[in-house]
Amino acid sequence: MAKPRKIKKVAPGQPITQSAERILRTRLKEFYSHWAEPADEPTPEQLHNLRISGKRLRYSAEQLRELYPDRLALLIDLLKRSQDLLGEIQDCVTQRALFAAEKTRLEKRSSSKDEQTLLVKILGDYEQRQALLFVQFREIWQGMTLPEFRTSLKAMVTSPTITRKPKNDEPQQASPT
Repeated sequence: MAKPRKIKKVAPGQPITQSAERILRTRLKEFYSHWAEPADEPTPEQLHNLRISGKRLRYSAEQLRELYPDRLALLIDLLKRSQDLLGEIQDCVTQRALFAAEKTRLEKRSSSKDEQTLLVKILGDYEQRQALLFVQFREIWQGMTLPEFRTSLKAMVTSPTITRKPKNDEPQQASPT
């Protein structure tokens, strides 16, 4: 499983805006490190690591969203969609492995050809589903790896602002008169 990159140069006394930027930049670097070249075919492990790193990036972005008004919504939406697709791909990989093991077991027992034929069909269905999901994910990934998109991401996570609204139970500060 993908280990999280250590976030460097973050200290308790540091301004939250500076820490937020470092956190998001580190999570972005980690996310993009798992499948650097979208023209290459990724391994299942790369896709799994990309999914796990995407979760970390998404959760960080959601937690820090208040510091980046109107800037992280697109990234979070793309990460959600990517995670859904990668999760479904992983489900297909897991199910195919289970059915392949069952097929091997049945072949060794010389069970009925009908059972084996059914398992071959199920395996083929999962393979088709996985391929379709991968095509959908690859389209998103290719867009996310475009230099223009990556440049805009770096700009998005730069210079967060604190625009916290007072809670209902907090007293409003009186304006100087």
